Amino acid sequence: MPEAGGSLRGMVLCAGYGTRLRPLTDLVPKPLLPVGGRALLDLAVANLDRAGVGPIVVNTHHLGGQVAAHLAARADAARFTLSPEAEILGTGGALDGARAFLAQADDFLLHNGDVLTDADVAALLAAHRATGAVATLLLVDHPAVNTVEVAADGRVLRLAGRPAPACDEPAAVRRLTYSGVATFRRGILDDVPRGPSSLVDVLATLIAREPGAVRAWMPAGITWDDVGTFARWLGAQPDADVGATGSAAPTVAVERIRGHGSDRRFWRLACGDWAAVAMVGVPGDPEHDRFIALSRFLARHDLGPAAILREDAEQKTVVMEDLGRASLFSQAAGIAADEAGAVAAWESAVDHIVRLQSATDAARAECPVAFNLTLDEAGLRWETDYFRERFLLGLLGLAPDVVAALDGECAALNAVVAAQPAYLLHRDYQSQNLLVKAGRLRVVDLQGVRPGPLGYDAASLLWDPYVSLRPARREAMLQRYADAVCARLEPSLEPAAVRAMVLAAAHQRLMQALGAYGFLGLVKGRRGFLAHVPRGLEHLRQVMALAAAARADHQAARWLPPPLPLLAAALARAGDGPPVGKLSTAAGPDGNL
Repeated sequence: MPEAGGSLRGMVLCAGYGTRLRPLTDLVPKPLLPVGGRALLDLAVANLDRAGVGPIVVNTHHLGGQVAAHLAARADAARFTLSPEAEILGTGGALDGARAFLAQADDFLLHNGDVLTDADVAALLAAHRATGAVATLLLVDHPAVNTVEVAADGRVLRLAGRPAPACDEPAAVRRLTYSGVATFRRGILDDVPRGPSSLVDVLATLIAREPGAVRAWMPAGITWDDVGTFARWLGAQPDADVGATGSAAPTVAVERIRGHGSDRRFWRLACGDWAAVAMVGVPGDPEHDRFIALSRFLARHDLGPAAILREDAEQKTVVMEDLGRASLFSQAAGIAADEAGAVAAWESAVDHIVRLQSATDAARAECPVAFNLTLDEAGLRWETDYFRERFLLGLLGLAPDVVAALDGECAALNAVVAAQPAYLLHRDYQSQNLLVKAGRLRVVDLQGVRPGPLGYDAASLLWDPYVSLRPARREAMLQRYADAVCARLEPSLEPAAVRAMVLAAAHQRLMQALGAYGFLGLVKGRRGFLAHVPRGLEHLRQVMALAAAARADHQAARWLPPPLPLLAAALARAGDGPPVGKLSTAAGPDGNL
């Protein structure tokens, strides 16, 4: 390891605003954001330690007091010198601000405080000293911003087009990106002007006067990121949750939200009294723009979405209000016991369905994207096909001829449900997507909003496979919904007709849910979803029995689902669910469908 002490010093740049990570960086400076439980600043210091750096200077400006407090809490606090900047001096001006400190070393290493890399900084220092260069830059290939031109012999020819090419200059063979990590001889300070400046300007001046004084170090196989966006910062977090480590704990808590069915990734972020949830979509996520447009529409109509705090369309990232953990699912025991608070929460969800449906005409006028998709007869047919393929065939292992025989019954069900009046629906209106915050019903996972059958969302809520409701409580909420629909949406209908529509839609929705459990549990490997299969089957049998009783009483026959004897026989073969081996690793509750 190179010698520590006066001949080698370090500098970490921590003055910037981190604007692409607002609003979080309005509360905490970017170098204090954690990755794997350690602040970026501490990770930068660890890199310098591996090169044998002793004393380190840290420049500060934005929320500089927090940086100072963080360093003071470290066990090795005495080695750090602060270089506060009343105004940001820039990457070159930072060297001027710390001139007296840096001038005491023959060489010094510079490390941006927001850069994450596993590069061997000791090897960078060794390469620098071997060539006698004034400056040696760690360069990485980042095509979107590659502006550093490098000759075949490793000389840096220009940065961002400066200086102008010399007549006898060799041709550049590569264009790369400056990583924010470099090593310098003390003499570089002679080219640093007083006051604000850019490091690019300083190096361009040096290259113009002394070609070859600035060299590139380009190791293969390293990782590097400036973690400049929420997507990149969160993507750098380890898969496993890691608590705070080190002598100075990060001031931001990062918790991965797991157990949902989406391919999107979610994190809960907290800093003091501030909390948010970040959602990062997959590249090319087709539902990102729908989510943003629908969230803003629902917010305008006080329909309970999380407020959007920041949105990055390019990286399919949204940072939004944290609605908390008080989901309707979290009150499952309370609603099963008819506790007053839980009953009130469920009733507010019933009322919210009608409010959402009442906004259908407004959505048509204000939010065209809401009507780009429709849960029509074709969409309903897809759901029952999904149920047959992923649940009956894939999970239960029923014979193909038994499953194929259901085609006519499924088509008849689809037609009856599709004939219902079409209103705006959430489409996954189940207990884990419904929360109560400050006494208000709030909704998440709303990118599926579209027009569809009137009874679909009510069926999703009242026969949610995640929750058991007492039959009398379910009936009371169903009546509440039917009465509200007749009063506000469909005055020509009788409550019995609305009840029949919900029963028919419940058949449809439960088939979709069971198909999703089969797909997520077996194909996607999220086996916790299989734990909900028995209740999903129980609910499907319940609604089939209720529909049969209504048909016998000739109640709103037009809207009731048709008899489904072949499905009933198939479910009888299924018993309570899939073979024990397929359920043996099922865990506790998972999230959305």
